[in-house]
Amino acid sequence: MTATTVTSSRTTAATGGTPALVVVAHGSRDPRALSTVRALLDRVRALRPALPVHLGHVELNEPLLPDTLTALGDGAAVLVPLLLSRGHHVKRDIPEMAAASPARTRVAGPLGPHSLLVDALQARLTEAGWPTHPGPEHAVVLASAGSRDPESRADTARTAAALAARLG
Repeated sequence: MTATTVTSSRTTAATGGTPALVVVAHGSRDPRALSTVRALLDRVRALRPALPVHLGHVELNEPLLPDTLTALGDGAAVLVPLLLSRGHHVKRDIPEMAAASPARTRVAGPLGPHSLLVDALQARLTEAGWPTHPGPEHAVVLASAGSRDPESRADTARTAAALAARLG
C-alpha cells in the first residue's frame, strides 16, 4: 500500500507523536455498512489502544471526512480509504478534502488490488458455501460499482483474475 503526502511536508517525527488513523469510508444508505465500519474501528482500537482512530465518510453518512479532519486541527493523520480500487474518490475527492483541511495528512492507497483482499474474498466465499473442488456449474461475478475510471476497472479486473486463479 502506498501513501502520498497531501499537505505540509513536516514529518511526524519532527512534530512529535503518532499520527491519527482516519479510516475513510464511502458511506451508504444501508445501515449495515455503518455498523460494519464501526465494528472495524472498534477492532482496530482494541488492537492498538494508544492509536487515535477516527472515521470520516466521503458522502452519505456522518461524520463527513472534512468534519473529521477539521476536528484534528493541525495534527498529523494517515487517511486509509476503505475503497476497493483507484477511482474518483481515491484520486480526487479524498486528496482534495485532505488538502483543504488544516491537518497534516498522508493518504494511503485503496484496499485493492491486493492479495489480502483476495484472501478476504475467498474466505467469504468459503463461508457462503463455495466448494473445495468447484465444477463447471460454479461461477463468481466480481463487480465494482460507481466508477468510470479506467484505473478502477483495471484494479477490479486484476482482483478478479487473482480471485479466479485462487478459486481454480
